[in-house]
Amino acid sequence: MFVTMALFPGLGVGGVFAWVARRAPADRVGAVTGVVGAAGGLGGYFPPLVMGAMYDEEAHSCTVGLVLLVVTALGALVLTATRSTTGERRAS
Repeated sequence: MFVTMALFPGLGVGGVFAWVARRAPADRVGAVTGVVGAAGGLGGYFPPLVMGAMYDEEAHSCTVGLVLLVVTALGALVLTATRSTTGERRAS
């Protein structure tokens, strides 16, 4: 079960870095990869802190924290959808 659970985040990370290598300018792939890696690190660090801070002891619920995570994810989706361009891919 744990190997299966570890497989899917690994596939996601591999897909993101493969996409970065195709979309970033050839002379900036390293810098873009570093920024993407840093963003991923922050994405693994801050959500548990937010969930802990928003935990409602009376209701034993993390609803507010989950709503904030959903709003952030939807904002990222909208930003990605509106900012992406369909320019030509560079040759590998």
